[in-house]
Amino acid sequence: MHLYLLRHAEDRSGKFDAHQDRLTERGRRQAQAAAHWLAERHPTELRTSVLPRAQQTADIVAAHSGLAAREDPRLNEIAWSPVAGEFLPNPREDRLHPPPPGAESWNVFMTRVATCMSELCHQASEDQRIVLVTHSGFFDAVNELLCGGTGRVELLVAHAGITHWQYRPGDSGGAWLLHQHNVTFAPQTLMDHGSLSTAELSA
Repeated sequence: MHLYLLRHAEDRSGKFDAHQDRLTERGRRQAQAAAHWLAERHPTELRTSVLPRAQQTADIVAAHSGLAAREDPRLNEIAWSPVAGEFLPNPREDRLHPPPPGAESWNVFMTRVATCMSELCHQASEDQRIVLVTHSGFFDAVNELLCGGTGRVELLVAHAGITHWQYRPGDSGGAWLLHQHNVTFAPQTLMDHGSLSTAELSA
């Protein structure tokens, strides 16, 4: 099974309800470039977070791949909203204390991500190529889940950045192989050339 994690494209920032975020024009171009690259990998399944910034990114991927996007709330970003006027530490660094009302602890978030990944592994087949449109916290959680350890390791993931994992149970080199991390594209590439030729990789 090949798993492509795609972070949502650039959205309008600000202190708004997460469900009200929308892609910027640059974000739409980012999503189109990523969707073109993914379509060339012939994905077999497309899942998305239920947050609009991810859904709108997934809609663009769906248009390029011909797949219908399946909503999966387990792909949502960790729910962690600071209380007005109060500083709250990153939930990953404050695992021993309960989160504020309505928020998730890192352990609860990790359980959500682990459940999603476990289901994918249980149903995996060699010819599957699954795209998960999600958020930066999900990338960190997957890395911690697959690589182990509880130390603070944060991954740089650009808007519309893609990380490619392969699940290969029984392989002597390990069940998981990381092919690429944070594959990104210049949004103007599509406008200037009509198609993509090179990827800017940063890790």
